[in-house]
Amino acid sequence: MPNHRLQVSISAMSVLTIGALLSGCGSQPSAQTDSPPPATVPKGTLTAVANDSAYAYLKGKWVDLPPSSETSAPTDPFQTLDFSGDGTPTAATVGSDGNMFDGSQAALWEYNKGWQAVSINGDGTITVHAWSPQNILYAAPDDGQTNGIWRQSGGHWQLVNGSANLGYIQSIQWSPEGTLTVVSEASDGSTTVWQYVNNQWKNLNSAHVPFAADTIQVSWSPDGVLTVATNHHGVWQYRNGTWTQPGGKSPIDTVSQVGWSPEGELVVSGAGGQSTGLWGLENGTWSALGNAQVASPSHGIRQFGWSPSGVLTVSDAATDHIYQLKSGHWVSIWNKTSASDRNASPPAFQWSPSGVLTCDGGDLGGIWQYQGGTWSQIGGDKSPFHDITSVIYGWSK
Repeated sequence: MPNHRLQVSISAMSVLTIGALLSGCGSQPSAQTDSPPPATVPKGTLTAVANDSAYAYLKGKWVDLPPSSETSAPTDPFQTLDFSGDGTPTAATVGSDGNMFDGSQAALWEYNKGWQAVSINGDGTITVHAWSPQNILYAAPDDGQTNGIWRQSGGHWQLVNGSANLGYIQSIQWSPEGTLTVVSEASDGSTTVWQYVNNQWKNLNSAHVPFAADTIQVSWSPDGVLTVATNHHGVWQYRNGTWTQPGGKSPIDTVSQVGWSPEGELVVSGAGGQSTGLWGLENGTWSALGNAQVASPSHGIRQFGWSPSGVLTVSDAATDHIYQLKSGHWVSIWNKTSASDRNASPPAFQWSPSGVLTCDGGDLGGIWQYQGGTWSQIGGDKSPFHDITSVIYGWSK
């Protein structure tokens, strides 16, 4: 089995947040209320996981989301959380040793009257999954016993034609037009982007793409252009059957995130070459964003995104603060954590369906919301996530 590269991808509006594998430093969430668990999670409900526990925030209280039975219960740390098109929470766990590629303990769980383990024809070692636009679950096992990508249909699993020959599956996504797009890794470590067209797999890589050995993230521009962020060769776009670099050579070699401004401007963050920080492509030219003459998030950006009203927001790993770009200046709006703190980590943020900025508190722990210029912990000191770091959260669809 190849030594797979761990790909961590963060999108600006992503529902799925990747957490640290050792969240909470040994602490365990505790229930806030004895309210009975819901059979399903209502639409728009804040849902969160940490370690092997999960909760939904209902009627102002955190309610435990338990396993479906004592014999079917997550015992390893949750690593991801996302939702089906009808709001069903789906979460992946990893082995207790923190190695998601140990080939024996990774698992996928669905919440329906309790957490239930997902198994593909008896194989429950699943590390990659995604929900299609038609609300069909696709998944790929990773134990060498069951190859390829499988789709769930009518309570049964069907192998996607030809996918057993793609190699190790790193990611499963769909283009805006609904084209199944997959990144896979061959036994020699090379990375390939595939698209499933007319029931056949199309290899989008050529023999000359420089990023064939890179770890990559796939996304699409607002006008549907396939875009790839690489960890050694900047950002690339696929147009008319050819890979090119928008704006010429990227100012950043190691791209950690790609996004688009409300005006459709391509923005990247990362480091490498002669540049770090946040860069935008405007009229075919790359330029640093923000005012360089003031304190700004210029190194180790954890995450960036735009508020519903269009305000650029950044979590900066150099200071562990959250900044917003206002009138050309970076303004710190989260300063509850500092890079000088022990076990310091920058907070991860996203916006609620109603547009409220929310973050995981960094090394402070908990889940926080920003309203009226003030941060408050959701659930207060009685929150099951109080002092728990790297909480993974999102809102059911």
